[in-house]
Amino acid sequence: MKKPAFIPVYTLAIAIFTCAATSFAPSSAQAAMSFCNKTSTAIEAAVGYRLATKDAGDNFVSEGWWRIEPGQCSRVYSNPLLQRFYFYYAHAMEATKKDAKPTEWSGKYIFCTDNKAFRVEGDEDCESRGYKSTGFQELDLGKALRDYTLDFRDEPEK
Repeated sequence: MKKPAFIPVYTLAIAIFTCAATSFAPSSAQAAMSFCNKTSTAIEAAVGYRLATKDAGDNFVSEGWWRIEPGQCSRVYSNPLLQRFYFYYAHAMEATKKDAKPTEWSGKYIFCTDNKAFRVEGDEDCESRGYKSTGFQELDLGKALRDYTLDFRDEPEK
């Protein structure tokens, strides 16, 4: 009859410690872009970017809507940020002050949007393709930034 294998206690302790240490070790964060809602009302947001392929040329994409509740964040772009410039648009779902319009974060860079969830390739001839032309703001991330979080606020920071 074969005797059961004996594992020294210290070997078993080392193995358990190694497994526990690696399970709690911080993992490398996945590069991405997130939008965080620091306002007092829900917002809907969209992101615009240039396709990161060699043959894409100036082919832009817009995607939305992410509904983000107050105090929450949403990952709106889950790939490494390879471009220097990204674009965004958002609007509050309701006004934060009486007799005021809901806050809108818009700009001069036109992208196509829709009333429902969308992903649109191309930023031209929006209306003829059944979309709306919407002004987005530009984000200049510089040349080396690979992860970014944009905070939406009720009032601009001072």
